[in-house]
Amino acid sequence: MSDYSGRHRPPTRAERRAIERSSRLPKSFGPAYLVPTAAAATLVLTAAGATAAQSSSFTGASAATQARGALLTPTQDQDTASSLLSDPALGESAREEVTASAQERSGLATRRQAASTSVAKDQARTQERKRAARDKARAELAADKKRTSASSTKDSTTAGSTSSESSDTATGAQSWVKPLDNAVFTSPFGQRWGRLHAGQDYAAPIGTPLKALSSGTVVGAGPMSGYGVYIDIKYWDGTVSRYGHLTSVSAAVGQQVAPGDVVALSGNTGHSTGPHLHMEIHPGGGGAIDPAGWLAERGIA
Repeated sequence: MSDYSGRHRPPTRAERRAIERSSRLPKSFGPAYLVPTAAAATLVLTAAGATAAQSSSFTGASAATQARGALLTPTQDQDTASSLLSDPALGESAREEVTASAQERSGLATRRQAASTSVAKDQARTQERKRAARDKARAELAADKKRTSASSTKDSTTAGSTSSESSDTATGAQSWVKPLDNAVFTSPFGQRWGRLHAGQDYAAPIGTPLKALSSGTVVGAGPMSGYGVYIDIKYWDGTVSRYGHLTSVSAAVGQQVAPGDVVALSGNTGHSTGPHLHMEIHPGGGGAIDPAGWLAERGIA
């Protein structure tokens, strides 16, 4: 058969039959099938619609519940949950969801509170450690200052003691002492037998130790007419003392002596009437004076 049908030529019988066969429905889609199938589709759609409506209602209730719950504070969870659970419009699933949501928010609030408490405790411990460190540093600084102050005081005391000792030494070097122990005064300064007795006499057994009155230098020693054996000492203030009628001299000329040093032994040499010490005082190395006043000024009895 030719594929060309022409512009105005009607289809042939064979062509009409072929067209009818190509557009004919299968037997399974006949009137006997279409009615039950349409009814089933209607039931499916009806059930789906009901399910969708119920789901939409539940979803809306759940959304409303969640929206209301989102605005709640943790302190309102208990009362709000109770009021929602008592709502008769909610189904069992919605009640369970409300309960779970309230419990979750309560647990979250509890965890947040526990975290805040833990952070606060950590901060308190950190602050306590810092405070203890500051107190320890202050204590160490105070101890260092105390040690420094004590050291300075000790140094000052030591320096003062050294100065005092030096002063005492100087004072000791310039102190005055008796010429002999257990002295017995026998003759004063003054005229005797028509001439000047230029000193004082002290009775003393031969060999009695005689001492320097203060610190000074031996400026003369040996035999001298009338004095027998003598010794002259010039002291730090320029005064010269003379001891006469000695048995011996134990210090050489030019020798330095200190207060109380033994410089000779008493005797009975020269113009003497018995064992004794004849002592003269010559201020500045000049003429002799009465030793009594001079000794009294220096505390020598």
